[in-house]
Parts: sequence; structure tokens; C-alpha cells
Amino acid sequence: MTDATQPGSGAVGPWGARSTAAAVAAAEQAARASVPPIAPGASQPASGVSRIGFTGAGGQLLGLLVKGMLLQLVTLGIYRFWFITDMRRFYWSHTRVGPEEIAYTGRGLELFKGFLVALAIIVPIQAAGFFVVLGLPSAEVIVSFSVTIIFLFLSQYAAYAGRRYRLTRTAFRGLRLRMVGSAWTYAAKAFGLWILVILSLGLAYPWVAAILERIKMRDTWYGDAQGAFVGTAGTLFRRGILIWALGFGLPLLMIGSTIASVPYEVWREFGATIAAGNIEPAGRLAVAIYMLMGAVFTALVIPILLFPAFQAVVFRWRMEGVRLGGAALASDFRIRAAYRVYLLGALGLIGIGFVIALIVGLLFGGLIAAVFFGGGSDFASPASGIVGIATIALAYLFVFGGFWVAKQILITLRLYRAQARSVSVMNLAALDNVRANNVDASAMGDSLGDAVDVLGF
Repeated sequence: MTDATQPGSGAVGPWGARSTAAAVAAAEQAARASVPPIAPGASQPASGVSRIGFTGAGGQLLGLLVKGMLLQLVTLGIYRFWFITDMRRFYWSHTRVGPEEIAYTGRGLELFKGFLVALAIIVPIQAAGFFVVLGLPSAEVIVSFSVTIIFLFLSQYAAYAGRRYRLTRTAFRGLRLRMVGSAWTYAAKAFGLWILVILSLGLAYPWVAAILERIKMRDTWYGDAQGAFVGTAGTLFRRGILIWALGFGLPLLMIGSTIASVPYEVWREFGATIAAGNIEPAGRLAVAIYMLMGAVFTALVIPILLFPAFQAVVFRWRMEGVRLGGAALASDFRIRAAYRVYLLGALGLIGIGFVIALIVGLLFGGLIAAVFFGGGSDFASPASGIVGIATIALAYLFVFGGFWVAKQILITLRLYRAQARSVSVMNLAALDNVRANNVDASAMGDSLGDAVDVLGF
């Protein structure tokens, strides 16, 4: 595994430090000792602006991805937590603020323990719902809805608690960041605000996002320097209203106009057809259904095509609103930069898809031919069935794994690099004299989000 005994922690054994706080403190001490003294003004240009850079290369990431994928297969997924830690260390350690690096001091064992605690919360909820439905089958809808609501609430708790864990494992200049608020309070507010977003058909998102960002940044500290968020909902609304109109308003208009353009008698005929069990409508009813299907398909495709634009707008707005002590962030990340990453990544994935298909056809096709024809095997024999299932499973893992690795390198890595390099730090010197004021945080929140399949790197 990737965990190693931290110097000075007093821990013994292959799992590293027994005390998380001691391990992180030792890592901070080592990081502080490794930071060379910086002359006044040497860490940033005369303009007071420090660019954030990223030096990670695809070749380095490829090794981590292949290793992580294979070890997860061998360990039946248990290595996932150490793999997540390795990935974060890769991204954190290659991100620089001016000439200075950011360090990630989290450990895979922390995430694994947090996952076990998260299971102790999730499994009883699932079990309770199962037994209630088993005794009262008529309550299945209510129970399913209730369990979904509980998990949505827990996902908001996990979002805050997971962020707190990652911040307490993030060190800059040998000092960690931290959060001091209540995850339960945040979860209650966020849950209610997201309901408002749904009821407003997404129009309330700028105000909800601004409120939640202010809460998170107000609770964020770097040593004794408190964070703040100054971005306004009006700015995000003005930048994103066209995206909303095209990605959400236009699809709704298309579906509504399609339904309204079809006479009521046709929809009544459709209801009678469904009630009669006939799923093959004809005539004008078929035309109406095809029109509606086309409108729904278009309504699904448009938001997907506009997602890079939405992502770019929200990222730049968030970065421009961040304050930490007397330092401030800014970003020049543009919509065209996001589309460039996704377009080139999609073209790369298509090319890799052809290569993977060719390799699968040659290797696995030849293997099947050798087994079934060269050895005179019977297609109906148990041995042939086992070989066939194993071959299909290997082909699936090869294809899925190949695309996943390619997506991480061609899209995820490139998008992170483009976003990181677009960010600047103003007045970084304001953080030169901050004093340490560290607190520890459990990994349960981070792992809880992973367990409910809401969060993940």
C-alpha cells in the first residue's frame, strides 16, 4: 500500500502512523523544513500576482491509473481508497502557487476506516427500508422515497465533511487548511436550498450557489487567516442565463410546444392504446409519439452539449469570489478552453475506441477461434461455456478499463491543467505571516459520499 510510517509519529507496522493527528503533524513539520526561505517579493512578480501552475504529465498519471485499476481488480475494490489517495497526491503535488508546491498528507487507511464507518450508517438504513417493505409491500413507494430523501440529505453532509477532510490534509508552506463549521447545519441548509433550485426549474441556482459558497468559505481557515466568498448571485445569473435558456428553457419549450401541437383526441387515443396493452401505435398517433420522442431526445442532448460552457462559467465565478486572509483568486478560464478540452478528448477517445476494438477483435477473436475450432471443443460443453464467459469478462474489463484510463488522461487531466493554469493569486504576500492553528478531521465524511455514490475524485 501507499501508506508509510511518518517520521516522528512513534508508529510501528506497515499501516503507518496509529495517530492521524500525529501523522499529519509530522508531515507538516517535514514540509515546513523543506520549504526554502523566500526573500521578500521573490515568490511573486512585482505586480503582486502569482500564477498557479500544474506540472503533471500524462505519462506519470498513466502509471498510477494502470496500477490502481489492476490492484482494485486483485483486491476486489479494497485498494480503491489507496488509489484515491495516490491520485490526490499526484494532482496536489504537481500544483504550484508561484514556485511553491501544495502537499496532500491524507492516507488510504483513513479513507478505508471512514468507509467502514459510513457503511455502519448506510447499511442499517437500507436494511430498515427492506424489512419495512417486506412487512408492508403497499408502502414500497413511500419507503423508497424516504430512503432516497435520507441519502440526499446525507450526501450534503458528506459534501461538507468530505471537503473538511481534504482541506485538513492539504498543506501549503507547511500549514494545513481547516474548516470549523457544522456539517449537519450545512446539510440542513443545503438540502432545503436544493429543493428550491428544483422547484424554480434551476433559476434559483445562482443564489443557492452563492449562499453555499459563502458558508463553506466562511468556515475555511488557513492558519489564523479566515476565508470569505464575495461572488454575487447576480454575476453568475447574468453569465449563465443564456446557458439556462438554451439548455433548459429551450428543451422545455420544445416539449411543451410538441405536446400542445397534437390534438387532445390523439393523446386520449394514446391513453386508450396503452390501457389496451397495444405498444405499436399507427397513423397520427405514431406521428405524435415520434415527434415527442424527438423533442425529448433533443432536450437531453442540448444540456449535455452545453455542460462545458456551464462548467467554465461556474468555475471562473467561484475562483473570482474566493478570498483567504488578504489574498484573492482570479481566473481567466473561458468557455472556448473548456470546449477545446472536451472536443480534443472526444476525438482522442474515438481514435482509442477503434484501436481497442481492433485489439479485442484480434486477440480475443483469435483466442475463441483457437479454443472452439482448433481443439475441436463442443460449443455446448461446460469447458467451452466457462472459456466463453471468461473471455467476455476479460474483453469487457479491457474495453471498460481502456476507456476509463483514456478519459482520465485525455479529459480529466487536461481539464484540471487548463483550469489550474487559468488561476492567479493576488496579494499572496498577505499569507506570509499566518500562524498555525490546525485541527484534525475524520475521513468518514469523504468516505460517506463515496459510499452513497455521490462524491468521488
